[in-house]
Amino acid sequence: MRFGRVLFVCVLGTIALPATFASATSCRNGGPCAVGDVGPGGGLVTHVSRTPQWWGSYIESRPVVTAQVLPWSLQSTTSLYADDSAGTALRKRIDARGMGMGAVNTQTIIQQSGSGEYAAAYADALQLGSRSDWYLPSLDELDAAYHLVAEGKWPTMVRGPYWTSSENAPSFAWYQLFQDGTQFTDQSGVGRVNGVPIKSNKDLTQNSKHAMSGFPSLPFGVMATRAFGERAGSMPAVSRPLVSGVACTQVRPCAVGDTGPGGGIVFYDAGSRQSWGRYLEAAPSSTEVIGLTWKKMNVADRRRPLYRDRNGVSARVQRVRAKLIGMGQINTSAIVKNYGPGSYAARYADKLIVNGKSDWFLPSHDELEQMYLVLQAADVPMDPLQKSFYWTSSEYDFDNAWTVNFKDGQQFDRMKWTIAEPGMKPIRLRAVRAFG
Repeated sequence: MRFGRVLFVCVLGTIALPATFASATSCRNGGPCAVGDVGPGGGLVTHVSRTPQWWGSYIESRPVVTAQVLPWSLQSTTSLYADDSAGTALRKRIDARGMGMGAVNTQTIIQQSGSGEYAAAYADALQLGSRSDWYLPSLDELDAAYHLVAEGKWPTMVRGPYWTSSENAPSFAWYQLFQDGTQFTDQSGVGRVNGVPIKSNKDLTQNSKHAMSGFPSLPFGVMATRAFGERAGSMPAVSRPLVSGVACTQVRPCAVGDTGPGGGIVFYDAGSRQSWGRYLEAAPSSTEVIGLTWKKMNVADRRRPLYRDRNGVSARVQRVRAKLIGMGQINTSAIVKNYGPGSYAARYADKLIVNGKSDWFLPSHDELEQMYLVLQAADVPMDPLQKSFYWTSSEYDFDNAWTVNFKDGQQFDRMKWTIAEPGMKPIRLRAVRAFG
């Protein structure tokens, strides 16, 4: 399918790349690849799997900037998913956010909308670098591309909003701002036009300007994405996290849904031991607190910053890395070292003792997001959290830190001194710990 309008196309293949990227000739031929290499389709490799997956081993992406602006689909208020014997619509949407799901999502959107001019159909029709298997990326796939941009490894990348292929509700789809990495759906009254909450964002061709944001409303971009390399196995069934009732220990294998050594529910398994451990468990709900600020109020963060440019790594890049899984403990220790004694979120988590365990911490951005996906967004919530904002240990800038809204999973930067705002619930805190 081709579109009739004239397109002004600027794709990665026409942009001069650093010599370090251009030297990775093996990746251009299909592998092996490293993140940042140029892939067979002329895009940059944004993700490398440790082992072959059902979708492949590598993912590459290349932005396509066109003169035309495209909505997400032609069915702006109809869900892609339904409850059936395979699983619930809720879990199908959660799974559709994952790595490797972009191609499946794209075809699901096209099956619903048919022919026409919209983002998924446009990506599916692309012929770039002699490859025709491009698709609209999932939420996690697009975020991997953003991380390359944030690390400064994609200096020519156009900063603005980009569509994902992941739906979050019947009328709302995920997109990501490449100015700062924020992932939005415009739900819950966050997206507004002339002060009125929008009823759907799937039919929009540019993002809404959010209150208190300095970013303008811009046309949605398309990040052409494709998977390649060795494949293994088949696409897994729809996920169904459940509380198992099994108590796991430091020595026996654990599973998501088990009760961890600290008495909380295990919500993440890395699959093998990492530098920080293997499993993450949430502190019991009885330990949750409300209304603590992120920062120590009598410390001027611009005079005593948490991050400084050091060893050739900018403070901005350090903040991006601080969002990742495995960073919560490191972040918490750095915050407490910087602020010292007092009453603030990281200090509370760091001093917490539950069931004899004293190694709790404030979760990073991605750790808290994973907690939402497993504990809150299960068909039967495994350890119900409030439909409110929760602090992460990931700093956004001098004045703001990342939060996750447990009402719908969106992530927002909030002022570090926030306690409560008119019409908005106070920010909450749930600690986690790593083990294994």
